[in-house]
Amino acid sequence: MNKTTIVATLALGALCALTSGCGKSKALTAAEAYQAAACACKDTACVTASTTKFAAASADMASASSSEAEAIGKATMAASECITKVTMASVPGMPK
Repeated sequence: MNKTTIVATLALGALCALTSGCGKSKALTAAEAYQAAACACKDTACVTASTTKFAAASADMASASSSEAEAIGKATMAASECITKVTMASVPGMPK
């Protein structure tokens, strides 16, 4: 391998790492971002904002491959569990 090939390969790898979506569809990236955002929420306003943002990205679901379906399902299920915890904690009289 010559120096140019090595440098180009390293640059492409760095670009992939920096964009954090290398090899992932927009759908999977959106689902993972939704999980991270929803699970970071401490109040219902945050939950609403993260859900609204994910709904806007739902058009990207068509970009998902069948092999990513399970990962997308897991990410959205985890987000739902986090949202349920925040929502239940905001109801007066509910145990926290």
